Amino acid sequence: MPIYEFRCEQCGAEFEALTEAGAEVDCPVCGSERPKRVYSAQAAPFSLVKPGGDARKQEARNAKLRERTKARFKESRQRARERAAGRKGER
Repeated sequence: MPIYEFRCEQCGAEFEALTEAGAEVDCPVCGSERPKRVYSAQAAPFSLVKPGGDARKQEARNAKLRERTKARFKESRQRARERAAGRKGER
């Protein structure tokens, strides 16, 4: 069953209802039996796949991020090793 949009001719309330095509619907606000179906604008097309250029740009950003993350990890690991070596030398 589709969701239809309605506008009540009596009170002007706008609402949606999950009904069969051509079924009678009552206004939830005033109870009127005269709501009129309103045609809504079509939604924009939904796209999961990026165009080739956008995908390549994202891949490049991901590669840069990966390299920065690896470099930071190596630096922090080296600092941790130096601190651990310094502690062993103090004992």
